[in-house]
Amino acid sequence: MSYADFMRTSTGIICGLQSFNSYIEQRDSGVNPRVATANLVGNIFNGLARNEVAYEMQRFGNPAGNLINMYAGYGNPTSNAIGTLGLMTACSPWMFFNSPCCYGGFGFGYGYGMMPYSMGWGMGGFWC
Repeated sequence: MSYADFMRTSTGIICGLQSFNSYIEQRDSGVNPRVATANLVGNIFNGLARNEVAYEMQRFGNPAGNLINMYAGYGNPTSNAIGTLGLMTACSPWMFFNSPCCYGGFGFGYGYGMMPYSMGWGMGGFWC
């Protein structure tokens, strides 16, 4: 198992545990079960999507995605906002010396069509 695979697996488990902990706290404080369940599902999907972006970045030697996810945490709206905005910034075409691909940081041509986020910034934009 590579380091990227290990981080993907462990952060997925952490995401699920922290999201479930948030669900339990919401239920204990009297939040409607439907709302708490919707928040649980949203937190898990947000965390797993962030983990996939961080995984692709780590696979090609860019640890910024994992660092952002470790800082932001999982399982609540604040963590989701900080993590998502951080990854959007780290995965921009201008990160790492204007490299057009967020996965490799310093390399070009990585990640063609691997993620829904990797298809570029419009017709004439950057294609990763």
